[in-house]
Amino acid sequence: MTNCAACENNAEVPAEVLSCPALLFLYYRVEQILGIRASVDALIALNKYLEETCKGSFIKNPAAYEYLLTSREQIFDISKFLTVNETYFFREGAHFNLLASLLPELIRSGRTLRICCAAVSIGCEAYSIAMLLDHQIKNGLNFDYNIDAFDVNINSVETAKNARFSENSLRTDGSAWKNILNLYLIKENGFYNVSHEIKNKVNFFPHNIMRGLDKQYDIIFFRNSLIYFTPKNRLTVLTNISESLFTNGLLFLGVSETSSVKHPLLASRYKSDVFYFQKISSESIENTAFPDNIIKVNADRRNRQNSQYKQILPKKEEIFVDCGEITNILKDDDGRQNSDKVLSAFKYSNLSSFSGANLVSCIITLLNMQNLENAEKILEHLEKNNSSVFTRFLRAEYYFLSGIAEEAEKFYHEAAVKDKFFWPAFYRIAIIASEGNRTRFEYKAKKTLESIDLWQKLEPDNRINYECFMGGFSPDYFKRILENKLL
Repeated sequence: MTNCAACENNAEVPAEVLSCPALLFLYYRVEQILGIRASVDALIALNKYLEETCKGSFIKNPAAYEYLLTSREQIFDISKFLTVNETYFFREGAHFNLLASLLPELIRSGRTLRICCAAVSIGCEAYSIAMLLDHQIKNGLNFDYNIDAFDVNINSVETAKNARFSENSLRTDGSAWKNILNLYLIKENGFYNVSHEIKNKVNFFPHNIMRGLDKQYDIIFFRNSLIYFTPKNRLTVLTNISESLFTNGLLFLGVSETSSVKHPLLASRYKSDVFYFQKISSESIENTAFPDNIIKVNADRRNRQNSQYKQILPKKEEIFVDCGEITNILKDDDGRQNSDKVLSAFKYSNLSSFSGANLVSCIITLLNMQNLENAEKILEHLEKNNSSVFTRFLRAEYYFLSGIAEEAEKFYHEAAVKDKFFWPAFYRIAIIASEGNRTRFEYKAKKTLESIDLWQKLEPDNRINYECFMGGFSPDYFKRILENKLL
């Protein structure tokens, strides 16, 4: 598994970090992005790399540092300074014995078994699972499977794809695992190559577990990595994982990690002297003391993920949204009359007569009234029929008002990427950043000012009136707010 080179989750920031602005900045940004608290040595190595890449120090070029740390691709590269690779084939063999014993029940449905290896390091775990399953098939079990495997360290992912390992990856004692390895590993020039039949069963890719997963699985392995996350981020990671399991799906954690795990969607199980977890249905957590906003956010994510497994329907024509029309609607009693009409029609599943502007105006009005439940209902309908920058922004607004800044920032960012002139998204990102690191806020504020300037340089006829998303206030108003904050 990939073990993060992190210090224990103590409350105190190391003195070496506090005394250096660059290390302090990296310390908190790494925790925010990857969920871990990096060691001093790891931060020093990362800072040296960034100085060489940016051709300047953090003090001289903070924006360049921020850019590298907000690029998803760069994070995959930077993670090599923050993770180490300690893994070998059939590590913690009890889990593989357990998996073999559970297979007859798991394959009863007859469909392809979906398995995910999270924080897979250089791939030994994923290939071990594939070898075990293929061996079971050759010994009489009739089923098919596929395995997704990811790690945030792109170097580890490339090593895994190459499927070529040294003797350090083999730690067997002549047991059944050694016998299985002999069937699938081909020795060549002192190295061991995984056979093509096994190599082709595993899909490796770089990914950050803090961003959640896009699919659902019957089994997820996430072993010997959870302990490196901060307590707050452990909850985020476990929620991301549990929401990516089918109901009754299984989660395997490291043997030393299971005792401290408590999550409302994960029930502890014990078999063959091994603890593991099973996903329970959301209905069974109604009376659990767990933050409502986290349950709601992840229910939303689950619904979006589940949709990919439904029958593919003919694509609907996208609803067009006119910002000028939105402005006119909101002028009348703050859009409340329109909102009442849309909600009334929604009760009878009859929204076909309403324009995109009607729907967006309704959502804006409901959000302004803090009527988040109904705003969410209309937003979900709009998202099915519109993929524009406006739906991304409204989804972010919903999360922002729900007090879930991390999810909000993700959707604000998607909106900003879709349209560099859409200054409301840039402004919201800056406001979220203002609650944290000063340098990050300054960078985000400047990006907002750049977006507003770009918008203002457009010919008047080419400007879209985005003010309707910001209470009717002009971009100059928000420029003054940011400029004052930057003083």
